[in-house]
Amino acid sequence: MTNDMNINDLVNGCMDAIKNKTKNLKTLNIMIIGKTGVGKSTLVNEVFRDNIASTGIGSPVTQHMQKCTKKDVPLVIYDTKGFELERKVQQEIKNELIEKIKEGRKSRDINQAIHCIWYCVNACDDRFEPSEEQWIREFTKQNEEYQIPVIIILTKAYFKDSAQALKKEIEARNLDVIKVLPVLAQDKENYKAYGLDTLIEVMEQSLPDEMVDTLMSIQISNLALKQKKSQAAVVAAAMGAAAAGATPIPFSDAAVLIPIEASMLTSITVIFGFEISKSVLTGLVS
Repeated sequence: MTNDMNINDLVNGCMDAIKNKTKNLKTLNIMIIGKTGVGKSTLVNEVFRDNIASTGIGSPVTQHMQKCTKKDVPLVIYDTKGFELERKVQQEIKNELIEKIKEGRKSRDINQAIHCIWYCVNACDDRFEPSEEQWIREFTKQNEEYQIPVIIILTKAYFKDSAQALKKEIEARNLDVIKVLPVLAQDKENYKAYGLDTLIEVMEQSLPDEMVDTLMSIQISNLALKQKKSQAAVVAAAMGAAAAGATPIPFSDAAVLIPIEASMLTSITVIFGFEISKSVLTGLVS
């Protein structure tokens, strides 16, 4: 009877904790910049679960920006439109992005702040245009005040040698970005997808600490990093349980161990982004 009660207590504690932690994940806000056809939607959908950009339709935010979201997913993608147009439009886009960054900062709400910027370049073009370099220099100059990490992503990088050459060319410009990263988001014919796991690692190292739990929960591109985070939760729980077992207490160890185990199972479930039922969790615990 006691064992059944302990299992029931653990399951109920886990379900409550999972719901609470999932509900309270901070919203990750990413700006994604690039010309039409560069593969922004494909990139987003391959990095994150739930096909955030699958429809290609979002809510208009400004003349050249739309907001892509999905219910119950703590992620917002701000996607630019018309970046391939004339210099005047590119300047308007830059001003709109800076204003959105300012707005998020002014709100003092981490759920409204912009956390990362992806600037996408089609690696198949084999060139980084002077206008793009000029735009990034102007944008990052204004971004100095806000220090939002900027990643240049070379999309559609089918040919690794030419993508690496383009990467080195861009790096030689000494732009104020944290990484230039070739990526092939999807397998295609004889070309194997690559680079998404590295993108997640770069983001994990660059994002505010409060956003890492969200990133781990919603990303589907780096299972090894999910496993690493889960192992850390297991180690922490094991150390807590060992400390509880080594400390003489005048009541059942279960009173101490159940919260430790519930916390561990909650962390693992949220890290992997599982949707788990009470019956499944009861079977697992049993």
